[in-house]
Amino acid sequence: MTPQHDSFSLTREIAACRDHVWAAWADPTLKRAWFVDHDGPEWKTVHYNSDFRVGGWERGGWKMEATDHTPMAGEHSNETVYLEIEDRARIIYAYTMAMNGKIHSASLATVTFEDAGGGTRLTYTEQITQLDGSDGLESRKNGWNWLMDMMDKVLKETAA
Repeated sequence: MTPQHDSFSLTREIAACRDHVWAAWADPTLKRAWFVDHDGPEWKTVHYNSDFRVGGWERGGWKMEATDHTPMAGEHSNETVYLEIEDRARIIYAYTMAMNGKIHSASLATVTFEDAGGGTRLTYTEQITQLDGSDGLESRKNGWNWLMDMMDKVLKETAA
């Protein structure tokens, strides 16, 4: 398959101040809470750790058990490198995703944080190269919408 190149952008208004939304990305415990710990019951986290700084990384591994409703069953991994971090304003990082040891996508992502009426406007933009076995653009967008929902949920839980 010829590599497919796509991009998408998602913007979310979050009812939390910029400091709290930033912490959801920068604090390893909060990041894990929305990025890893809210996965569905078919997912098992094998490992996850991060080093949030320019030149730092984030690595995760998951297993999805095979059922009638899990076409993506197998071992999944994510490898991230942080390229630029502008405190409480912007994060730029590159990441790959693999299934059963084979990379199926490589992406450059930019996350921006802006004040918005007492809350925060979070914009996630991804440029993606999809290879054989990729989950596809719509699946990636759906995945990031899910992750933003989980981030919002964790921020509400931790604000109480």
